[in-house]
Amino acid sequence: LDPVGVAAGLAGAVSMAFGTVLTRKWQPPVPLLTFTAWQLAAGGLLLVPVALVFDPPIPMPTGTNVLGLAWLGLIGAGLTYFLWFRGISRLEPTVVSLLGFLSPGTAVLLGWLFLDQTLSALQIIGVLLVIGSIWLGQRSNRTPRARIACRKSP
Repeated sequence: LDPVGVAAGLAGAVSMAFGTVLTRKWQPPVPLLTFTAWQLAAGGLLLVPVALVFDPPIPMPTGTNVLGLAWLGLIGAGLTYFLWFRGISRLEPTVVSLLGFLSPGTAVLLGWLFLDQTLSALQIIGVLLVIGSIWLGQRSNRTPRARIACRKSP
């Protein structure tokens, strides 16, 4: 394991945890779309110097590149973060944070479905473990009253 990669992963996890909890507490009185746009703009501005130093030169734009960038910006970032912050504003942060674990499994399954990538037994087990963990985490977040109500339902 690369210690720099492990440290970066842990720093990202800590940052995400703080952001999830503090977003609900400190959300400014602006529309959710405005809040999301400012979050993404600030994050992008912080990454520009890093990208200029460490990334290869930017290629000449082509139609495919522009469409890919538009997809990543509008759907991959804009829509997903809008839904994320909407979830945080309506649900408990612990419930919303568990859903973030679906991202790697979703990427693996989409690669298998659309890109003909192969799945190893370890990847399948990993996806099943994540889904099971999310299910257990969601069950443990219910109040005792909600558990009783579920048992009484037909």
